[in-house]
Amino acid sequence: MDIKLAKLVTAMGLAALLAGCSEETVPEPTAENCTPQMQKKILADLSKEANRNTFTANCNSFLQARKHTDWTFKKSPKDDF
Repeated sequence: MDIKLAKLVTAMGLAALLAGCSEETVPEPTAENCTPQMQKKILADLSKEANRNTFTANCNSFLQARKHTDWTFKKSPKDDF
């Protein structure tokens, strides 16, 4: 009886571990991941359409935020009063 219980617990544990491994994760958007070449490669690697849409939306958001925060100081032209 104890051997059957041990086998059952082991099988259930293995099933839980394998179920967690099959879940596809969406990469975080970074400056490197959101370049056009790398983005195409990552989109090709993702199997689910929902994950591809999520990654695309995250990259677009990342690039927009980066555009709004990257700026340089530009002096105004000298006023001649």
